[in-house]
Amino acid sequence: MATVSPPEPPLSARNTLGDPDAYPLLRDLVRLAPTNLEDPVHGRWEKPHYVETARYLVEVASRWGLRAHIFDPLTDLPGAEGLHGVPRPSVIADLDIGAKERVIIMSHYDVVPVPAEQLARWKSPPHELTFRSDGLFYGRGSSDDLGSGVVPSLLAAKQLRADPSLARNLRLLFCCDEETGGAGGIEALRAHDARLPSHDPERFLDADVVLIPDGDPHATAGSSGLLFLDGTFARPVPLPRVLAFGRGLVGLQTLAQSWVSVYPSPDWPDHDAPSPFITGRATVTKWDATAPQGAPTLRARVAAVHAETDATNQVANSVTVIFQGSSDQLASLPPRLGPLLSPPYRLEVSGPTSLRVPAGALAVSVVGASTHAGYPHRGRNPVPAALELLDRALQAGLLDDTSLLTATFGVDLRLTPEMSLDAGVHAALEYSRSWSAANDPDARVEAPADRARGGYAIRPDHPALLKMERILASLFGSKGVYGEYGGTDASSLLGLETPRGVPLPALVFGLTGRTSHIHEAEENLDPVGVARVTETIRRYVLEP
Repeated sequence: MATVSPPEPPLSARNTLGDPDAYPLLRDLVRLAPTNLEDPVHGRWEKPHYVETARYLVEVASRWGLRAHIFDPLTDLPGAEGLHGVPRPSVIADLDIGAKERVIIMSHYDVVPVPAEQLARWKSPPHELTFRSDGLFYGRGSSDDLGSGVVPSLLAAKQLRADPSLARNLRLLFCCDEETGGAGGIEALRAHDARLPSHDPERFLDADVVLIPDGDPHATAGSSGLLFLDGTFARPVPLPRVLAFGRGLVGLQTLAQSWVSVYPSPDWPDHDAPSPFITGRATVTKWDATAPQGAPTLRARVAAVHAETDATNQVANSVTVIFQGSSDQLASLPPRLGPLLSPPYRLEVSGPTSLRVPAGALAVSVVGASTHAGYPHRGRNPVPAALELLDRALQAGLLDDTSLLTATFGVDLRLTPEMSLDAGVHAALEYSRSWSAANDPDARVEAPADRARGGYAIRPDHPALLKMERILASLFGSKGVYGEYGGTDASSLLGLETPRGVPLPALVFGLTGRTSHIHEAEENLDPVGVARVTETIRRYVLEP
């Protein structure tokens, strides 16, 4: 993979973005790499470029005539000290003309990390915006949500400031932490507002409507809720118990898929959605296991396991298993494991991994197809396949079943749009506790409150939604009102009201397509979509 900065794209490609300031803005944001990693089980809260990204957004907004400032709950919100000492700046930028109505445009600047396994599958540096001959721009965050949300929001505000027909105030919110549940981002903004009287001018989320450019190019009436579940053991346990727990967590999918929404699925029937309507989804995305160095055993033993992802909301492309044993034991393993693996998954020896492979050990990967965890039907999750493979290997007598492992799992659990957070947490923990009581009392599941949000739903015939559908149909050719699989910050607006005392509508849309590869290697952006989202925002603010 190239390690130098890519050449500047041709002028024609930059012009396709719709505004002369679009390309340098998107290029700079991708290069800033505002990655967001939270892994409480392993004590990791890594957001190394938040501060400089927020400052850059303030600088650009101010240069374009907006009044902009940073809100960081770490320093600006009493009682929010439990954020592990990591700054969580969000940016508030206003275009205030003294009008009676206000439209909020809410996007997020944080992006998922690029795990080590992905690097070899990028054809250009992931944190350098690269234009290719297929007419697309590539880079982490180019679509989700820098190109879909942040850049069009700023461009629309710049254009609206120069438009004499503007009759509404505009507020841009650039939030952090969206990819991990919103604790330091939108949830912190809401906590700030909760300390103030209703419709106090200092409240951040006081508006008549909120537009959220962080989805597909259709009008969205309901967005999935989200729980991140952490599965751990009270102590190290043998491999059979690890596999049983993992398969028990995979079984959450049966429960989740029984939750069916009234909102139609945009992926049915031609993109493998499980039903014509949005359902719940439970995806075991993370699996890590380690065993201490031990004495030789009669059979090869599992020394480590790693699902090659750093983010719980990303399905890994592969699961790496490190085996230790005699040279004869290890040499015989791959040809004996191969027939035990069900297609379309495949085995790869010494594939890319972030694990350290000790001398004399064997690294074998179960390879699937990674995807955003909100859309598991668009990929092939290798975690269940790896669990099944190792279980079959145990039954065939190929592996030691006595050595102890420390193991952890992560589950991305999506709720239906109508489902409350409390209902989702209760159902997930009831399932997990029942499983543990019946199978393994040392296995435990937690649902951290700061990494969860309920679903969001409004009426499909809501006037604000029908207005959005009309605009999207004219610009993207996208007709109809759907549910959203991925889940967005929309749910954090539940319970809020407009100045007229009616529920605050949040409208999710965007430019993400089936081949945008968000969260995955080769994430890309169709530049025409940036211009269309910018125009969608501009028209929504200007039209009655």
